[in-house]
Amino acid sequence: MERIKDEENNRNTMILLCLSQSPSSKRVTQAAAEFLRIPDSSGIAITISPPGTLSSPSRQLSENIAYAKSLGFEFHALESDDILVSITEFAKRIRASHLFLGYTAPPVFFSTKRPLSERLTGALPGVTIHVIPDERSSAIPTMQKKTGKLTPNFHDLILVLSIMAAATFMCVWIDQSRYSNANIITIYILAVLIASLWTSHQIYGIMAAVLYILLFNFLFIDPRFTLLVYDPEYLMTYFVTVIAALITSSLAVRVKNIARRSAENAYQAKVLLDTSNQLERADSPSEIIRITCIQLVTLLNRSILFFPSDQIDEEPFYYPSGTSTLSLDFLKKEHDAVLWVKEHRHYAGAGTSRWPDYTRQYLSIHTDDYSYGIIGIEMGNKPFTEFENMILHSILHEFAMALENERIDEERQQAEINAENERMRASFLRSISHDLRTPLTSIYGNASNLAVNESILSKEDRNRIYSDIKEDASWLVEEMENILSVTKLESDPHIHLSVESVEDVIEESLRHINSTFLPRIHVNLDDSASFAEMDPKLISQVLVNLLSNAIKYTPEDTPVEITAQKKSGMIEISVKDQGNGIPDSDKAHIFDLFYTSGKSHSDSSRSMGIGLNVCRMIMQAHGTSITVSDNIPHGCIFTLTLHAKEISYE
Repeated sequence: MERIKDEENNRNTMILLCLSQSPSSKRVTQAAAEFLRIPDSSGIAITISPPGTLSSPSRQLSENIAYAKSLGFEFHALESDDILVSITEFAKRIRASHLFLGYTAPPVFFSTKRPLSERLTGALPGVTIHVIPDERSSAIPTMQKKTGKLTPNFHDLILVLSIMAAATFMCVWIDQSRYSNANIITIYILAVLIASLWTSHQIYGIMAAVLYILLFNFLFIDPRFTLLVYDPEYLMTYFVTVIAALITSSLAVRVKNIARRSAENAYQAKVLLDTSNQLERADSPSEIIRITCIQLVTLLNRSILFFPSDQIDEEPFYYPSGTSTLSLDFLKKEHDAVLWVKEHRHYAGAGTSRWPDYTRQYLSIHTDDYSYGIIGIEMGNKPFTEFENMILHSILHEFAMALENERIDEERQQAEINAENERMRASFLRSISHDLRTPLTSIYGNASNLAVNESILSKEDRNRIYSDIKEDASWLVEEMENILSVTKLESDPHIHLSVESVEDVIEESLRHINSTFLPRIHVNLDDSASFAEMDPKLISQVLVNLLSNAIKYTPEDTPVEITAQKKSGMIEISVKDQGNGIPDSDKAHIFDLFYTSGKSHSDSSRSMGIGLNVCRMIMQAHGTSITVSDNIPHGCIFTLTLHAKEISYE
């Protein structure tokens, strides 16, 4: 039921998967496994452990390794203290084309070290690196999460309590050492500022300020261990502290929002650059679709459908996220949304005002002049975040432009093909009119001579004229057969194959050769070369062309040999002559249409450059080939192959 389009190239695709003991490593494995569906692809999963710890992997790591093996990955365990060097050297050694690893958030403070993914990008410029974020990060690095919305955060609460507890212990020590309360106030204010900076919302800064007031008043102001305040100066201190906490928290949130937006912009630029680079290397619309949909699955962690515009009523391309499957009942239920989006070039489905109860949101992929298809994104009752929506539309724009460029390129190539066909057609007509004029003029002249002067011509002269007319007419018939075969095979390359006797086909070919040349032709057939699958009429035409050329271009006193033998389930039929041979520079073009040795037409030899091209087209229609080689010490050998068959007489 799933239909995922494969890459249409012949390169081996090597996938390198980096496993860890994180539970999210399974998600990285699922993303990498999508690429194993590409033909001629293979995958290797690795783990990197400190020296001496390889023999005792954790339970979670063992599960991740087993899961990778179940999806088809070969596994290797490495020991090293330097993860970057180990991954880089291993990727180069196996010639990896894609590298998958999980996202690891860098330390927030006191770290100038770049993330591992960035360092790998510099170390492996020729490898496409896929960084798969943890599900909890919503496909966005940790520091890209919004911090302005207040949500219960147990981590921030523990952080505030820890900071204030540490400050209190320090203040108790200062109080015991009989320093002034001003130092204690300074310590608490510093703690409030740190809590405001390190937490995600202003409320935690205010909470730290309130804790400071309560703790300071309860522990360090007389009467101690009460919340009474006799000195009004402390009230002003408390008020200033709360205001400072508010200001500090607001500034911290603003800085974090700026940092988040900068990180989102950088992440978006990286994702779009990676997508653009992959789309630039794509060489077909199907590959563009596959790259974009897999990129969206990786980024959004949602399954993706794609309906091509010309196949809107057929089963779509399906790119699942995790173990999700596609139901035919679902396709029928939500197909009206797909048709509406195609017609109106707008979005519909989940998260929109039209069919909001559907499970997927459908968006049109189009440019101003052309519609390419509809993409469906599984929502799962989770609307897009602002960042996801922004990056989604950026990628879909890149998607549409890549398909547009591919369409324009295909139209340009088709225009070039049409122009070349038109040029070939004009050249074909010129060649026919040029090369047929000579024999027709000869026939007309000889016939006129006979009609006017038959009574005064001697018998020998009349016989010579009759022979010339017959020779010219035979040449015309042979060339017309070739022309008809060219036009037929170009319009319909399919032929009717049957099992025929090789010897009978060769004998039939010899009947079309001038009887005066038959003594020069020697037939040598191997007993094993009895029957082959062929169209006997077309194979006979190939042999006639080859024999005619051999007779035409070789000295009259040299033999021409036909051989047939069986090799590796194929019948090889060869025509060997002892002429001057064919130069190596001509062998690569000898089967091209209108090509003659010396790259010129020759009226004297009446070579139109069609015969050998017809031979190649006929053998291609048989699913086999024809080749030319040197006949030592001189001459050439044309060899055609056919599929050998056996006939049972039971």
